[in-house]
Amino acid sequence: MILGLAPMDWFTDCAMRQITQNIFNKYWNKSNHDLRLWTEFMTTDGYLRNPWWVIKHLLTSPDQKNLIAQIFWWNQENLVKTAVDIQTRYSKHFKWIELNIWCPANNVMKSWWWAQLLKDKKSTLKIIQSLKSNLDMPFSIKTRTGLNQEDRTNQTEFIIKVSEYCSMITVHWRTLIWWYHEISDRDFIYNIKRLANKKCKIIGNGWIKSYEEIQNYWKQNGITLDGIMFWQAAIWNPWIFTTHTPDKKELKETIIQHLNLAVNHELQFQKIISKPKLNILLSDTQRKISNNEIPNRPIVEFRKHLFNYVKGIPWSKEFKQKLAQIKDYENLVNEINKFLSN
Repeated sequence: MILGLAPMDWFTDCAMRQITQNIFNKYWNKSNHDLRLWTEFMTTDGYLRNPWWVIKHLLTSPDQKNLIAQIFWWNQENLVKTAVDIQTRYSKHFKWIELNIWCPANNVMKSWWWAQLLKDKKSTLKIIQSLKSNLDMPFSIKTRTGLNQEDRTNQTEFIIKVSEYCSMITVHWRTLIWWYHEISDRDFIYNIKRLANKKCKIIGNGWIKSYEEIQNYWKQNGITLDGIMFWQAAIWNPWIFTTHTPDKKELKETIIQHLNLAVNHELQFQKIISKPKLNILLSDTQRKISNNEIPNRPIVEFRKHLFNYVKGIPWSKEFKQKLAQIKDYENLVNEINKFLSN
């Protein structure tokens, strides 16, 4: 069975994916599970105009396996050009190229494209056919159950057609207008699995909050999905892909390791963008770093991960308030050690 880390804008960067991969490698030794990692989605328009602006979404490291590069936009020509360029330059780093055709992230919603691919299904099918015909790599899509309840029948027909051209389809079991509400239309995806091309893997995504819940949603009425994708719950719990529960000591060590990866990756990235040739492979080696060479940016950006890691721990609210004033590496590590050593 496939276990997937969902693409989440501003979260599933190289460091977060590496932490997830490390934990999976350490605690999962059964052969019937296959971890797959998705990059943050990247605009093809931005990639073609100035790849230095968006290449950070594709950054990876040597140990990340089964990595999927996710792209989005509505323009067929730009989608194909970007997908082919990623295949030409970076195929050794990615197993799949995927088209995101549903994301409601705020920065994407500002553009009219957000619902266009779901509304104009005929044109979207042509885009998918063109991508498939121009790629040697496996191609996949990520979508929803439709624009709204009335669109579900049309969306079912669309996904069934699309399954003839995709190696894998992930379906978030909510319509677009449901946004982030905890509503799940799981019957929809089991019907898709029953009707879709048998060569196309079908992955279910949405509101699964623990590894144990997989057993409730993987199979139903004799229909077995090919995999489950973890979404927001994976942000604060990279152990969710395993049966392991960390103690406070391991949580602290993981947080600091994640912070160090984020800082080292940022320092490497600054060197990458200063060179004419874009290299997306980062080293996992966490070299010793001095406080005065670390920019504020990775420290401030790491707060979003740290706030999620400590969610639900007593006195975490006061801890978060204290962190809001910290912008340097040494003080941040000291506060993490103090809070998680009590």
